[in-house]
Amino acid sequence: MKKFAKINLIVFIMTIIGFTIKSCNTTNTITDKIENKDLESKLNKTWVLKSIEQTNVSDAFKEDIPSLMFDFTNHTVSGNGGCNQFNGGFALLGNLYAPTPLITTRMICPSKNQESKLLDLLAKKSTLIFNNYTLQFVQNGKVVLEFIPK
Repeated sequence: MKKFAKINLIVFIMTIIGFTIKSCNTTNTITDKIENKDLESKLNKTWVLKSIEQTNVSDAFKEDIPSLMFDFTNHTVSGNGGCNQFNGGFALLGNLYAPTPLITTRMICPSKNQESKLLDLLAKKSTLIFNNYTLQFVQNGKVVLEFIPK
């Protein structure tokens, strides 16, 4: 009988620990949603490229300047890569941008630019940071893309 009481006590304690851990996870989820709403309001505009891997946009793109737009209703990102249009899905976890593969048009571009590098960088997970009205995409601790509001 004492063995049965010990087992019940252990099960009770494990249940309490489980509920405690679950409630901690729920709190984190609510916090993430609040952060996402704040981030969503900041991102809800058209962004134009300022620099790519520390190279000024005017040096990297001779004709069209790339742009970027977030659609939070459909969880898509779209824009112009300097020649071709692109779009794809994304998720935000806090300020972590997690994209799905991008789809692009395949026009022949008359001038050389860094569109392929831009699309490669946009297709990778990044931390989004706002710094003096500039949207920065950070990968491996380095700012790889900077956008400013249009």
